[in-house]
Formats: sequence, structure tokens, C-alpha cells
Amino acid sequence: MTSSNQAKATAVETPPEAEAVVASLLPRLRSDRITYFPIRHHSPACAYHIRRFILEQRPVAVLVEGPMSFTSRIELLTDARCVCPVALFTNFIDKKGRLIHSNDQEIGVEAWPGHVLPDMGPARFAAYYPFCDYSPELVALRAGRVVGARLRFIDLEYGETILTQFLLRKELPKDLVLIESLTQDSHLRHSRYIKELAAQLGLRDFDEVWDHLFEAGWKSLNTDAFIDRLATYCAMARLGYNEEELRLDGTLAREQCMAGCILDELEKGDGPILVVTGGFHTVALPDLIASQPKRPQPVDFADDEVGVWLMRYSFDKLDSHSGYQSGMPSPAFYDRLWQLATETGDDADELCRQFERVAAEVLIEIAAETRKLNLPSLITTPDAIAAASMTQQLAAMRGHPWPMREDILDGVRSCFVKGELTVEGQLLLRLVRDVLAGNRVGKLPEGSDLPPIVADFHREARRFRIPIDRVEKKEYALELYRNATHRALSRFFHRLSLLGAPFGRFVDGPDFVTGTRLELMQERWETAWTPMVESSLIEASIYGTTIEEAAASRLKEAIESLEDEGAGRSTASAVKLLIRACRLGLHGQAKLLVPLVDIHIVEDPQLASVVQGLSQLELLHEARDPLEASYLTALPDLMAAAYQRACRLLYDAARCPEDSVDDVIRSLQMLREFVANAEEEVFDRELYDRGLAAIVATPPHEARSAVVGAAAGILYGEGRIGDEEIIGVVCGYFGGAIDDPRKVTGIIRGLLATACEVAWQLTEIMQALDEQFQSWDEKTFLELLPELRLAFASLTPRDVARIAEKISDLHQGESLGDLVHVELDEGDVQFGLKLNERVQDVLKSDGFTS
Repeated sequence: MTSSNQAKATAVETPPEAEAVVASLLPRLRSDRITYFPIRHHSPACAYHIRRFILEQRPVAVLVEGPMSFTSRIELLTDARCVCPVALFTNFIDKKGRLIHSNDQEIGVEAWPGHVLPDMGPARFAAYYPFCDYSPELVALRAGRVVGARLRFIDLEYGETILTQFLLRKELPKDLVLIESLTQDSHLRHSRYIKELAAQLGLRDFDEVWDHLFEAGWKSLNTDAFIDRLATYCAMARLGYNEEELRLDGTLAREQCMAGCILDELEKGDGPILVVTGGFHTVALPDLIASQPKRPQPVDFADDEVGVWLMRYSFDKLDSHSGYQSGMPSPAFYDRLWQLATETGDDADELCRQFERVAAEVLIEIAAETRKLNLPSLITTPDAIAAASMTQQLAAMRGHPWPMREDILDGVRSCFVKGELTVEGQLLLRLVRDVLAGNRVGKLPEGSDLPPIVADFHREARRFRIPIDRVEKKEYALELYRNATHRALSRFFHRLSLLGAPFGRFVDGPDFVTGTRLELMQERWETAWTPMVESSLIEASIYGTTIEEAAASRLKEAIESLEDEGAGRSTASAVKLLIRACRLGLHGQAKLLVPLVDIHIVEDPQLASVVQGLSQLELLHEARDPLEASYLTALPDLMAAAYQRACRLLYDAARCPEDSVDDVIRSLQMLREFVANAEEEVFDRELYDRGLAAIVATPPHEARSAVVGAAAGILYGEGRIGDEEIIGVVCGYFGGAIDDPRKVTGIIRGLLATACEVAWQLTEIMQALDEQFQSWDEKTFLELLPELRLAFASLTPRDVARIAEKISDLHQGESLGDLVHVELDEGDVQFGLKLNERVQDVLKSDGFTS
């Protein structure tokens, strides 16, 4: 750090009004009995000083921030065969409903207005506590094991933290499934003090401030000075928060628990202890210990409500740029520095040389990757040399003993980006982040216990005789209609897909959810084992301890998401979930969905959605055997309700938005098929006819004429109205009362979509249409030509020939010429018509037209 920057930092870190706080705190961080060591999670500088302190001072106990139940996994964490990155994964399933009912008052999610809320299952929460080789907590545990210290975690259990946070606020999270990190630095990251510090130092963000003050030259400070600087930094950040904020987010309860555990160790009185916690907590602990607080009352959890497992992790998930806000950015880069630091010893000059070499190697690797991937920004060797030189110069100018992460990034931006940073630079900078982040995956010691969901996957695989230790692909052809075991295996594969476990790939087969490929009798799947299968299942374990339970919870999450979409209901979406539940073999959830579907039917304002839902219900009813849905006895009632709702929506269908016309016409046709194909009098035909009549009776100035034409065509085709009525409806839109030519094209379009036979059966309609065409000038005709083409697009060649014959008769048998021109495509015709129009305009302007 340069002297000017050092002066700035000192001025900001200890303003006059805070000098008393800092002066009182620092002496109490270290004594003969206890040392409080503040850290930032995943900081190599903190890790370096902690290891040096433990190996030199040899405390009898090392206490680390983290849920107390993590203590049971310390032996695995510190095993030499445990290769980082790894993570401790913990969950909490509120099966006792503490978050819904507290002191006999409901504080959870409100029921749907006017309806009974179905049981969506208990709230589920999970969290990761990741470790890499330079994580200060893990380094403290490893070094503590070397010196024979007692090792333990001292924080509230994860479930206790969740209950504390939400019960104090008297609220639930928006989602009843929450996955988070236990190593959050959110208080520091969002501190007003640190933002002001960054501004005064001319630095861009929290991470650059941290590197500048702590990671740069970590061996230049002795451990006591490092602790004092970091404690001052954290104490100043904490002054920006009031006690009520910290109470409501659970911080104070957690710190009381930590203090209680520390007091337990102090009472043993057998030697000095070391407390390793996030710096934001560290600065509060000395005062707490002096007040002798009691640990918050422990929560009595059932065995199946909480769990802790060690799992493999990866560098890309540790990177703060990938969404892990608690982490340090660029974990692979910092890991290189850490490994060199542990190998180099205390020679500061040699360490600087080694770290400068790492920066150059990173730049060379980035350049090589751009060439390998053929990126537009091709980086040459001179570019890499220039970037390395720029990086070293930036580091020297900023007072860094070696190039830091931002020095390297600025060297890349200056020398590698050839063009606009926001355009050409984006792809390159993503590559740079990937190189700095790395993708290494950790390994667990043999004998590590598997999370229940992974064990369940192994059991199910053995039951179905599926090999899970081979990377070669294996194909399965499943007979859904004839083989119960195959149906069970299909459900297993679909559940894994829902959970995001990349084990089985759906190749082909009937899709009952979308209603496609239903003519197929088999499903074909392709399986292959990858390490990602296990890690994906561990992530999914928040949803349940078995594949079936987790899939059911994910489906419930989809149900809740459906409700969160807003007041507008979607019958089609609700029925899709019902079919999906059957496809997954989740019969309990399928029964839960029946009242939800009923509610959506009643409140759905969209005709197309209701009719699509009706179509899907009919599909589910017909596919009861492969979907094993015979238990859904309410299906006929749901179908009847959807039909009645659709018929009611017909009364306003003619007033639909322009972009919904095609959907409405399709819905009218689908309803026609339902009524015609019903084996029994399931659907009341009179309801449908009255709805169609209401469409036809809609005032022309309010109606979409295409919808009116389609409704009139159906009534005519089913014999509900005669020739005179249909002629009156259609010709009414041709009359002088309607002067919008688009109404004419619309009525023809709808009529031909549902009753094209009128074009050759009723001469009056064709004659009226012919007269309309002749009344239009050429410009009007050209403007409406695309809509006319759309209107006639549904006709077959035979239908076109019939209409041509009728038109020819209207003109005394005059030949219409070739109706099909194969030598021209649509674009040629449109271009010719436009060109002709332009020529006519030019001739007219020059006075060459009569």
C-alpha cells in the first residue's frame, strides 16, 4: 500500500467519533485465556495468519463459527483424504409446523382468498458451508488437529437460525423452499462505512477494498497487527447497524449461542482457547462474554427434521460471480496463491516473485483459451506480454507487492479487449472469469455417509437393476401400456429429470403433458452415470430424503409458483400440473391438485386456456392406464365444469383482443369436436349453441368479424341455422353499414375455417363477396391481400377449384387462368404487386393514366 493510500485508509478506518469504540475493543481481543480472531470467509490472508498463530501458540481448544452439529463432521473434514473444495450441507424441514403456528396465531402464508389452502407440505430450508484449502475455518481445524486442540463449531443450529429469523419477524420467506449459504458476509458487503471507504480510496467494490487492505502483502503484517486492522475494519462496519436490525435477522441470537459455547470452554480452565468467527461477530463477542449471556433455548428437533452431510463441491460454485455472494471471487486464482504460500515459507521476496509468475501464467492461459475457442478477440503472444507488463505496473502504482485480481483484470481490459468493452469485451471477460474461477471438484474420504436421497437412489437403481457405475450409455424401451414395472421405471426416470439429476435422458415416446406423440406405445430412455448425478441429488435433498419425496416437494413448489403468477387463473397450466403429477406417479399430489384445477376453471378468464384444459382433461381420462390415474374419480366432473365455463366465456368471445382471434377460433372448433365425439350426453349441446348464437349477435362494431364468421359457420354446419340466416349474417358485414374492409376479410376467414362448404353451396355469399372485391380500388385490395390469403389458406386444392368454378359462373364462364403458378413463390408475387403499384403511381403523377 502506498503511503498516501495508507493515510487515507487510516483516516477512514478510525474517525474521531469511533476511536473510543476501537480503543476499547482491541485490547480485549487477546489475553492469556482467549484470543478472538476475526476472519472473512475464504480469505487466504486470514488463513495464513490463523495457521501461523495456532502452530506458534498451540491453543488447547479451537472454536469455529458454524452450526454446532457440524462438530460431528470435523474428523472427515480434517482427514488427509478429504480433497477440497467440499461443503457441509445441512437442512431443516419444519415438519412440526412451527413457522405456520406460533402462540396459537397463524403467521404464515395466507390462504387463497375465498378458498381453502391445500396442504403444500412443510417449509424446507437448506444451506451450504463450503470449504476450500484456504478457508480460514478449515485451516484452523486442520492446524488445531496438528497441535492436538479440542475442535468444535459453536453457532446456532441452522434450523434454530431459521426459526429465530422468521418468528421474530412474524413472516415466512416468499418461497417455502430456500437454499442459502452459511458463510455470508452480507453485513460487511452492504456496510455504508465500507462503501464510503471504497469511494475515498478510489476503489470499485467490496472485493477490491478487501484485496487492497488485507490480501495485498499478507506477510508484511505480523499477526497481532493483522487482527487489529481487521477488527477495526469490522467494528467500523458494525456501527452502521442498529441493535433492532441485528435482532430481527438473528445475528444477536447467534452471537449469544457462540458466547455460551465460549463460556463452556473457558470454565474448563485448562489453557488458552482460540475463537475463529466472521469479523462482524468477533467485535461483539468480548462484550457478550463479559455479560455472561445464556445460550438461547435449544429447539427440540425430530430426527427427520434436520441433517448434516459432507459433500463434494466445485470451484465454479464457490466463485462469488456465479451467485455465491459469500465467497471470494476467482477461487482457482486464490488457490494458486495459497498453495505457493504454503510451499514458499517466510521468504517474502521469493513469494512476490512466485506470485508475479502466477499472474503471468494466468494471462498466458487466457490467451491460449481464446485461440483454442477461436474467439473473435484472438490474443497473441505480444498481447500477453503487454498485459503482463501492464499488470505489474498497475500493482506497483497501487502499492501492491504482487499483482492482485483486479490488477490482472485491468491488464486484460487494457491489452486483450480489442473493441468496445461492452460488446467485444463481454465474451472475453466471461472466459477470464472462468479461468480465474476454475472447475475443480473435491473428493470425500472413503466411508463418508451418503445423504439419504443418494442412498435411496442407489436402492432404487438396484431394484430396477440399473447399473450406476458405468459411464457407457444404456438404452431402455419401456412398455407403458402393458408392463407395470416399466411404468414404475418410467416414473423413476421422470422424477430424476424433475430434480435435475443428469442420469436418464428422455429420447422418445408419448408426452402426455403436452399431448404430443400419443400414438407411440413405448418410452425410450438413455442412461449414463456421471459424478454430477450425485451432487445434483445432494442439492435436491432440500426437497426430501427420497427421490419420491423430493419430486413431490418440487411439484408442490410448482403449484405455489402457479398461485404466485397473479390473480389471472390458467386452467391449462393447472391441468398440466395434474397430468405431470400422474406422470411422476405422485398420486397424493394429484389428488391435491383436483381442487386447484376446479378453482382455476371457475376463475379462468381466457377461453383458450379453459378449452385447452378441457382437452388435457379428456386426454388424462383416456390415458388412465399408462398414467395409472383411475383413482381420479373427479375427472368427469372437472371436464363438465370446464365445458360449462368455456360455454359461458363464449358470450364475450367476439370481443377478444386481435392477437387472440386465432386461439378463439381454434377453441370454437375444439368445443365442436368435444360435443360431437362425446360417447354420452356429457356436454349439454344447448349451452354451446347459445354461446355461439351470442357471438353471432354481437354488434358488428364491437365484434371481431373472424370470430363471428367461425361461430356462424359452426351453427350452419350443424344445422342450427339455415341458408337465409347464414347469408344474412355474412352479407350484413358486406353491407354499407360496415365500411371497414377488414371486417369483410375477417368474416370470410372465420366462415371458411369452420364451414368452407358455404363457398360453393351458397351462391349469394360468393356473389356478395365478388361485388365487394370489385368495389375496392387496387390499393385497398393490395393492403388486404395478406389477410385474404390467410382467409383462404385452410382450403384444400379441391375446395379452391370449386370456388373458382362458382366465381367463373358469376362472370359468364370467363376463364380465370392458371390458379397455381409453381414458377413463382410468395415473395415474387408480393414483389411484383408492389412494383406494379409503384409504376402505376409514377404514371399517374406524370399524367399518363386516364
